[in-house]
Amino acid sequence: MLEKWWVADGVSENDSGAAESHQMIGAGKAEGAGVSAEVLLRTRAGVAYIGIEPNGVISQWDGSAESFFGYDAEHMIGRDLYLLVPSVEEEETLRKFFISCLRGGAGAEVSTTCVNQHGDILVCRWYAVPAVQASADRGLTVLVKNVTEQMHAVTDLNRVRHEARNLFSSAPIGIFQADIRRRIVVVNPELAWMLGYESPALLISTVEDVSSIFDDPKQAKAFLFQLYEGEQLSRFRCRLRRRDGGIVWALCYGQITRNATDRTNGFFGFCIDISQTIRAETELKRVNDELRLVSIRDGLTRIANRRHFDDCMDMEWKRHVREKAPLSFIICDIDHFKNYNDTYGHQAGDQCLVKVAEALASCVHRPGDLVARYGGEEFAVILSCTHLSGARHLAEKMRRRVEALVISTGKDEETACVTISLGLVSMHPDRKSSAEELIRRADGALYEAKGSGRNRCVACGMGPDEASPAVQDAPSFA
Repeated sequence: MLEKWWVADGVSENDSGAAESHQMIGAGKAEGAGVSAEVLLRTRAGVAYIGIEPNGVISQWDGSAESFFGYDAEHMIGRDLYLLVPSVEEEETLRKFFISCLRGGAGAEVSTTCVNQHGDILVCRWYAVPAVQASADRGLTVLVKNVTEQMHAVTDLNRVRHEARNLFSSAPIGIFQADIRRRIVVVNPELAWMLGYESPALLISTVEDVSSIFDDPKQAKAFLFQLYEGEQLSRFRCRLRRRDGGIVWALCYGQITRNATDRTNGFFGFCIDISQTIRAETELKRVNDELRLVSIRDGLTRIANRRHFDDCMDMEWKRHVREKAPLSFIICDIDHFKNYNDTYGHQAGDQCLVKVAEALASCVHRPGDLVARYGGEEFAVILSCTHLSGARHLAEKMRRRVEALVISTGKDEETACVTISLGLVSMHPDRKSSAEELIRRADGALYEAKGSGRNRCVACGMGPDEASPAVQDAPSFA
């Protein structure tokens, strides 16, 4: 049976618990007993106790050490402890550590790598205190702890931290962290550059409240409210203010942070510069608006074309069916326009069409009404929520305004200037009738106006002409 070792004089001599923890228990079994419970606990804890002479020779090697390194006591007692250390540098480090401990440096520690019987490399942390045997021989009581997994975990953690720092610093989006008082405490270089600051430190020292980086206080309030309500926020489009007063459009994200007691202590913010996207969207909208105008305007007269007229007529007809409101329609034609073209040429004819279109359009001001070029020298007018009397009033106004243009025809006095003939109709649309019927009736009235001498309005009324209380009988077209 191996001897027990006691802590040397002057080392934790007043702490019986500490002294007991430094006792050595020899390898093998005590007489009449099984495996030491203390040895078993050491083994499970991943630690080993070793006793060595001042010169580093192993004098005590218990079961925990055997389990730790894989060597039994018979193989190790009397051999140099430094054989467990694979490199000369670490052997020297361990030797200096033991010398320091022999001189009274109790409580110190050192880490080295060791090799076990299977050739595995272990990261070991060494603890040692000077001790004496019952025979009064001096030496060291050594505790070895296997910290391989901890060191690997620390290495992995440091690697992840390093990668996170690199990602934070080189991220192509702006990142910041704010505390519960909305002060920015961390910011990456990209956000500093985005907002026009020379460095992250300058931004942190200049901006007292994260709300001030927003151009619109209402947007700042909405961002913070939505973030704290939902604990995270995605795709919040807003304007950020640069240091020089400029504007940066950004797509912002947010994620609240919590402390160890799970209380909210701030949030992370992420900002993506979308200024180029906004400029592209603005330009695209402008181009689309222009294309839309081109698609619905007549190229010569600049009023609505036939395609837009057809779309509007279909839409207005369905709306008036739902609302049970009267819908009026006017179709007009320039009198003797073929003769005018043959006399003055197509360029003069085009100018005549433009002037007549402008005169007709100047008579219509309500948003729901439409003046369109119907085809050739024909024009059409849609009048929403208008009874026949209102349509007749407007048609006569249009006729007089074209006549007032005094576009000379060069003919006799009766046809000395360009005039128009108009046919008009009003209906209460329902599911049994159609817009084609409305147009056909108006076209018949136009044919009658031309047959009656031209330069006049002819109305074709269908259904009651009395005004509904909800509809103005004669709307103001002035």
